[in-house]
Parts: sequence; structure tokens; C-alpha cells
Amino acid sequence: MAKTLSRQNKHWPSRIILIFAAVIAAIPLVLSFFNAFRTREAIVREPLNLLSGLTTEGITSAFKMMKYPQALMNNIIILVISLVIMIVLGSLMGFAVSAVNSRFLNFAYIAVVLIITIPFQAIMIPIVMVLTKIGLLSTYLGASLVFAATSMSIVVFLYTGFMRSLPKELCEAAVVDGCGIFRTYVSIYMPLLKTVTGTIIIIRGTSVWNDLLVCMITLHNSKLQTMVYRLYSFVSNKQNNWDIVFASAFLVSIPIIIIFIFMQKSFVKGVVAGAVKG
Repeated sequence: MAKTLSRQNKHWPSRIILIFAAVIAAIPLVLSFFNAFRTREAIVREPLNLLSGLTTEGITSAFKMMKYPQALMNNIIILVISLVIMIVLGSLMGFAVSAVNSRFLNFAYIAVVLIITIPFQAIMIPIVMVLTKIGLLSTYLGASLVFAATSMSIVVFLYTGFMRSLPKELCEAAVVDGCGIFRTYVSIYMPLLKTVTGTIIIIRGTSVWNDLLVCMITLHNSKLQTMVYRLYSFVSNKQNNWDIVFASAFLVSIPIIIIFIFMQKSFVKGVVAGAVKG
């Protein structure tokens, strides 16, 4: 009992630092939440009085101005297509690298992971040129392919690290039982990838959902614009309707917050599992 108390006492400085950091991080989130339900006059005149000028007019106006159902559907379509490409191709490459002892695959793995060091701004113009030539500019598939390609490094890294932590006897036993490579991947490895897949859905899904830059260069049709893209249109150098901006940010955040609440356990487990032998 005494040892337990002494260990807890040793950790109190780090706990205080973490609590302080959490409070600092929570302040803008709390301000954004309350300001989403306040009038523009109250936000400008009394920025710290969070209970003044409470109303739902900002939420209603933002919902209509964003054409929220259409924008939400655009986000969902792009998100689903992007995640399917990431999960299928990323897990296949992770399986190949971890299951097959090949110099070529190990070199390919290193090359793919190193792509993460290339800034997106350096490849924006080539991406637009390629999408234009193949006829995928201003399409759901074109934007989804860009998201998947720019996220593949971290996806392959997590899948490979997780699969390398699994015992190789699983693959060997499957081969002895007569399973082919593809059946081994589908029947044995895929059921074990739920945790790391949940992590990828949260990490990369959040990035896709909140992205502005990729959508600006790949989606030129106003009907295909995502929620963050339409939120950006409410911000200008001359005049900012802060009630609409905060309300729109709140509407954009609701779906991804719900997803994170239901998948937070997979997120924590997947980060730890993917880092075991990454």
C-alpha cells in the first residue's frame, strides 16, 4: 500500500502539467461551442460572457447557407471512397511486406513511408494536371484518390507494424492447411485488423473530413463542395459573420465527434499495436 502511494506521489507533477495542457486546449473548444449559439452582437461586444445573447438563429442560418444535407452527403461520399481505398490497398501492402521476406517489398515499404516527408504543396500542380488529363477533376473519385494517395504512407506504416507484431506461425499454419495467399489474408489476417483499421478510420478520416486544400484544388463544381469548403466561404478579409462561422464549425464537427466517441477504444489500442514493431 505504501509503495502504491509513493508511486502515485511521484507522478503528480506530470499529472498537473497534463491537466494544465488539457485546460488550455479546451478553452477554444468551449468558446467555439458557446459562440455557436450566440448572436453576432453578443460575440463582438461581450466575447467572454458566454451566456449572453443565446439563440439558435446562427445554427439555423448556417444550416441553410451551407446547404448542409448536400454538403454532408459530399463529405460522406468522399470519406467512404477514400477510406475504402486506403484500407484495402494499405492492408494488402502491409500483409505483403510482413508475410513475404522480399528485398524488393522491403525497399518498396521504405519508399512508401518516406513519401510522407514530401509536402503536399510541392505536388499540387502535378495532381491537378493529372486529374485533368484523366478526366477526374471535380469528381468524387478524383478527390478521393488524392486523399488516399497522400494518406497511404501512414496507412501502410500502421498496417505493417501491426502485422509484424502478429506471430508468423499464423501464416505458416494457413499454408500447411492449404490456404492460398489471398485466402490467408482474408480469413486469418483481416479479422485481426479491426483495431488498427479503427485507428486509421479516425486518424485519416478526421483529416479527410476537415481538409480544405485538397477540396479547393480538386472540386471546382459548387454542388460537390464539402462542408469545410463552404465554411471557408463565410470568412473574408472585410467582414466576418462570427455567429455563422462558429455555428458552421459546430455543424461540421458534430459527425466526426460522434464517430470518435464510438471508436476511441480502437484508436488507443490501434496506436499502441501499430507501434510495436513499426
